[in-house]
Amino acid sequence: MPEWMKDKENYIPPSSGSTGFADRSTLTILRVLSGFRLGSAGSKLLIRLPECSSPVKLLLCLVLIILVSAARNMLFCYILLAVVIAVLCILPSERLASVLAPAAAAAAFSAVILIPAIFMGSPRSMLTISTKVFLSVSMVGIMAATTGWNEITGALRAYRVPNIFIFTLDMTLKYIAICAGLCLDLLDALRLRSVGRPARGGDALGGILGTTFLRSRRMSEETAMAMECRGFDGDYPSPGRGALRKTDIIYLLLTAAAAALFCILHMH
Repeated sequence: MPEWMKDKENYIPPSSGSTGFADRSTLTILRVLSGFRLGSAGSKLLIRLPECSSPVKLLLCLVLIILVSAARNMLFCYILLAVVIAVLCILPSERLASVLAPAAAAAAFSAVILIPAIFMGSPRSMLTISTKVFLSVSMVGIMAATTGWNEITGALRAYRVPNIFIFTLDMTLKYIAICAGLCLDLLDALRLRSVGRPARGGDALGGILGTTFLRSRRMSEETAMAMECRGFDGDYPSPGRGALRKTDIIYLLLTAAAAALFCILHMH
């Protein structure tokens, strides 16, 4: 037996964490993918409420955001804030975090930007704008959390949004999820092939991004050929104009009531 085969090898992995880059990147990508999976289909509320169609829901969200932006009487915003908080209370916990986190971050950023207004004689401006930002982002988040992506694109087509805009939005969302899954597979392969201390994180990141770019380019060409073979001409058919449901009428009445309240509070 050769002498080198008789030598003992005591491998001790480095204590600094040899797969730190891969682990951190994997966790980040998993958070992105979990967000897309949550947004792929609407969630059910903890309390059963009448649901409306996605075009009516989109109209309600847009009208409320416009009213909040134009409101000069903060009583309207506070009433709407109470309604939004009540809706947030009946959201599932995983959806609640996805709605509150960006809304709170946007409101905090607005408050920080408007800190000089306190020293310039307009201390209420910070509270007013931060509240409006929180309301607007929360309403968009609630709609995204309770409505699937396909329903949102269908609602956009119902309002005659150009096909190129819907196509770009739809393909972007799908390919972000696909490319994130590809990066996750590459990170798993990097971790399995790493012995001891792996290469620098920058080198690994460059390889992963380069491979992902090449794969995404090939997938885009294959997608274009598949769409051409299936006769896709860039037209998204709009959903049928069926009769309004009872729940749609209820939400339209709520929209009209919000507009009426806005007008009453701003008459004086």
